[in-house]
Amino acid sequence: MIPLQPTQLRQYADVLRLPSGTNMTVRFAEPTDIESLRDYFGGLSSGTHYSRFLGASRELPQSEYARMLRTGEGSHFAVIAENGTGLAKKIVGEARYAFDPVARSVEFGISVGDDWHGKGAGSALLSNLECRAAALGADTIFGDALRTNQDMRALARKRGYRFSPTPGDWTLVRFTKDIRIAQDIPCIGSSKAVPLLAAAS
Repeated sequence: MIPLQPTQLRQYADVLRLPSGTNMTVRFAEPTDIESLRDYFGGLSSGTHYSRFLGASRELPQSEYARMLRTGEGSHFAVIAENGTGLAKKIVGEARYAFDPVARSVEFGISVGDDWHGKGAGSALLSNLECRAAALGADTIFGDALRTNQDMRALARKRGYRFSPTPGDWTLVRFTKDIRIAQDIPCIGSSKAVPLLAAAS
């Protein structure tokens, strides 16, 4: 699968309504987002950053940003969640996910800015990822988190994931959801990505 072009990416944004009534837009990351992403990750608390990257260094290498911005390459995708409009627009969350067509599964990692914890942003973003996984033809979606990451574990439990040990790493826990039988995946516009992604392969 080749990287998708910005003109293609912009067609597949979803506007999500949070419990407070605030709108949050989820869209594929684009090359012009790199400075906003640097600001977002730089603004995360040490605890949130540690949990998101499983203990990795505070400073993300350039190669990490490069991978984020090559959405579609190797069935890897990156989305950002934004709030506001115009000059007031800012990233409030992000996620990366990868589709394994053989296993028919999607693996993901997710974060939400500290100021947006407890506002339903994480649940809305994860729900949207489930839609995107279904659009790719996945049967299951899963992620790994530090065992000490109570926020992520609570979110996964709320979204109906089942828990198991992460193979080969006792410090992590894996959470998996069978999206074929799930009844709580409110797909919005993500299913429209199926023909686009198929054409890009």
